[in-house]
Amino acid sequence: MSVLREPHAEPIPGYRLIEPLGSGGFGEVWKCEAPGGLFKAVKFVFGNLNSLDVDGARAEQELQALNRVKEVRHPFVLGMDRIEVIEGELVIVMELADKNLYDHYVESQAAGLIGIPRDDLLRYLRDAAEALDYMCEKYGLQHLDIKPRNLFLVSDRVKVADFGLVKHLGRSGGSGLLGGVTPLYAPPETFVGKISALTPEQVKSGASALLGSDNSVIVIVGDYTKVKDQLSAFKDITFFDTEGKKIPAPQ
Repeated sequence: MSVLREPHAEPIPGYRLIEPLGSGGFGEVWKCEAPGGLFKAVKFVFGNLNSLDVDGARAEQELQALNRVKEVRHPFVLGMDRIEVIEGELVIVMELADKNLYDHYVESQAAGLIGIPRDDLLRYLRDAAEALDYMCEKYGLQHLDIKPRNLFLVSDRVKVADFGLVKHLGRSGGSGLLGGVTPLYAPPETFVGKISALTPEQVKSGASALLGSDNSVIVIVGDYTKVKDQLSAFKDITFFDTEGKKIPAPQ
């Protein structure tokens, strides 16, 4: 039986649901009132940890990801207050954001703008980049599911959230990466079942389309000419186009 999700229900004693905020590939999020009258967000992850089906595997994947990121503390990472398992269902209490970046984009267009004002957008991207760099450099973690709906605004600053695909650089395997992924925004690592890191030299050389650092798998998307001369050191190269489809080696 699923955890009751309706206004005034208390899936966790003292946490009263108010209204749904949205849903995504991994779960459904509600606004709630927490003890002391504080407002929080509660995420109900799809699937049951006691089940052997695909949704159960996804719930297990999210739980493993949460265990990787629960110690991360950064001003631009959305805070988590509680992680509970209720009758096999994963429930997460989080900091309540004002909106996500996609919602802000839609609101900006509705106000007659082309999109989010440039200066604001660059500030948001710097916030997100700082958080992602911190996760990678200090904890060895890659998010793998960055997209506008996973970047949340709190007092006009961006915080990174939704860590269901987070992988550790040194411990990742090839399974489970595609569960809940958004193909339009997914990094190439999710298609090859392997994560890797850009070296500073690759970034400085303009090889923003080059992913990989280990001499066994390399993924190219975008402008092949920018990285063509750097590929001689790699023995096993896999190519994808910008939509994530495997393609023959460019000439």
